[in-house]
Amino acid sequence: MSRTDVDFSFRKSVPAYWFLKWGVLLLLWTLALPGPLSAQLPKISPGSAQNQDRQSREEPNSRDSTTTEQGRWTSFLGNQRNGISDETGLNVNWNKHKPSVLWREPLGGGYSSIVIADGKLWTMATHLNHDYIICLDALSGKKLWSTRGAPTYLDNQRQARGPRSTPTWHAGKLYCLLPAGDLLCLTADTGRILWKVNIFDISGAPRQEQKTIYYWGMSASPLIEGDLVILQPGGSANNSVIAVHKDTGKLVWSAGTDPPGYASPIVIEAENQRQIIVPTGQSILSLNPKEGSLLWRVVWGNKYNCNCATPVWNEDSLFISSAYGTGCMRFALILQNEELRPISRWKNLSMQNQFATSIIKDGYIYGPHGDLATVTYRCLDMQQGEVQWKSRRVGKCTQIAAQGHLICLTEQGTLLLIEANPTEYREKGELTGLLEFKAWAHPALANHRLYLRDEKRILCLDLQEK
Repeated sequence: MSRTDVDFSFRKSVPAYWFLKWGVLLLLWTLALPGPLSAQLPKISPGSAQNQDRQSREEPNSRDSTTTEQGRWTSFLGNQRNGISDETGLNVNWNKHKPSVLWREPLGGGYSSIVIADGKLWTMATHLNHDYIICLDALSGKKLWSTRGAPTYLDNQRQARGPRSTPTWHAGKLYCLLPAGDLLCLTADTGRILWKVNIFDISGAPRQEQKTIYYWGMSASPLIEGDLVILQPGGSANNSVIAVHKDTGKLVWSAGTDPPGYASPIVIEAENQRQIIVPTGQSILSLNPKEGSLLWRVVWGNKYNCNCATPVWNEDSLFISSAYGTGCMRFALILQNEELRPISRWKNLSMQNQFATSIIKDGYIYGPHGDLATVTYRCLDMQQGEVQWKSRRVGKCTQIAAQGHLICLTEQGTLLLIEANPTEYREKGELTGLLEFKAWAHPALANHRLYLRDEKRILCLDLQEK
C-alpha cells in the first residue's frame, strides 16, 4: 500500500475535530521552537512560494508562465552564454526593498550552476560517494528527481569534491558533463539516462590527473550547436576538442592539440561565418562547427593551463581574460583574403578574471580582477581597455547582469547589487548570510526569481519589482 493510501484510510477512521485540536497544538509548538539556522540566515517569507504557486495555477497568463524566453535560463551564463538576462520588472533597489527568500533546500558539494526551463531547475551535486544530477520544482524547491551520474570526483590537490560544470538544457533533454569525463544525456522531466559516454574514452585524450597535479577536473559546460554537443577533453593528437551527436553520443569530429581549459565554449557569427570559440588551456580556438576545421588560433594561457573565464562576444569584438599574470585582450575578427583573422585592438593586465566571466554592458567591461592576492572589482572601457574605476567592496565573486545592474555573489556567500555605471562604483543593496564559503557557482535568473547555491544548499530569492 502506498503512503498516500495509508494517509487516506487513516483520515477516514478518525473524527475531524481530533485533527483540528492536535493540528493547532502542533502549529503552536512548532512556532515556539527557534529555527536552527535563524541566527545565520535570513528568514524565509512565510508561504511565499506556495502563494505564488497557487497564483500561477489561477492565472495561466501571469508572470510565472514558463512558455517564454523570460522563464528560461538554459545554459551556463544564461541563454546567450554572456551572463546577461533580458528580464525586466525586477527589483533593483535592495536598500529600499530587500528581496525575500522564497525557499531554501539542502543540496551538496559542487560548483555547478543552475539551469531553468518549464517550471523546473536542474543542477549537479555530490552526495556520499557519487555525483548526481538533480531536478527541483522552480517555484517551491521541492525535489522532483535525482539521477546518479558517476563516482564523486576529487582533484589531486584535494581542493574540492563534486561536479564543476553546469548542465545544458535543450529541447527537453539535459546534457551533463562530470569531472572525470562522463557525459550523460537525460530526459529533463524524469531524469532517465538516454545515453552515456566518457569523453576521454571516445576521443583517446589522456586523463590530465596522470600528467600534472595542477588539474581540477572537467569544468566546461557542454555547448549544443545544431545536432552536435561540443566538449573539450584536451589532447595533443587532434583530439583537444570533440563533437558528439546529441542523440547518440557518438563521436562526429575531433580537432586541436591543446591541453584542456576550464572555461566553456560559445558560438558566434562574424563576417557571416558561424564559428565555435573554444578556450583551451593554452589558446583560444575558432572551429568550423560542421567538420571541426581550424579557422584561427590565438595563443593565450599561463603555467597552470588555467583559463577559466568564458570568452565574451560583443557585436564585433571578442574579449578574453585570465588570471595568474595573463591579463586581458580585446580583438576583432577581420576578413582578409577570404579568411577570418583575429586582430588585436588592445591587450593589458588591467582585468585578470580568475574563475568568473566578465560582463560587457553598454560598451564597458565589469568584473573581478585578481587571483591569490587582493581582488578588486573593476570597470574597463571596451574601446581602449582603460580602468574607469575599481573597488575592494566585492572581492572574489561570480556575477550576472540584469536591467542595468550587476548581481555579484562573493565566494563567502554575500550578494551585492551594483549599478552598471562606468563613472563610479554605486551599490544598490547587500544581502549577507545567504550562503557560505565556497560559493563559486554563478547565479541564475528566470521569472523574476534569482537562484543561488554553495556547497551545502540551494535557495531562491524573489526579485519581482515592488
